[in-house]
Amino acid sequence: GGGGSAGGGARSLSGLMNQQAQITGGGAGASAGGNGFREGQGDGFTWNQNDDEVELRFPVAANTKAKYVKVNFGKSTLKVTVAGQTLLNGQLGGTVEVDDSTFTIEDASSGKGKELCVTLGKKENYTWPFVVR
Repeated sequence: GGGGSAGGGARSLSGLMNQQAQITGGGAGASAGGNGFREGQGDGFTWNQNDDEVELRFPVAANTKAKYVKVNFGKSTLKVTVAGQTLLNGQLGGTVEVDDSTFTIEDASSGKGKELCVTLGKKENYTWPFVVR
């Protein structure tokens, strides 16, 4: 068993993410380009970026430990797996400095549960036209 409480937390987090998307005017399909494309949400995660790095946040169960997390950092690909479940596997919008990329597990900003925070160090300092696809 275990992980049974994740459903309720995910719903409240997605509500929070929807509110955030309305505030910022962004969303999963937003690709304003230039300086406008700084934050938004994807399928099961939120993200933000500046010229130096991209940060992706995934809601995870409150009992998630680092040993359950596997993140494959490629130069232009990213795969995130938690407890055997693939949360993300895709092509990135730019090139990553693998040695400057990491992940942490933090208390969720909503105050409920935990978040897996994946930070990607950018090789070139510019706004990516998309984060991952």
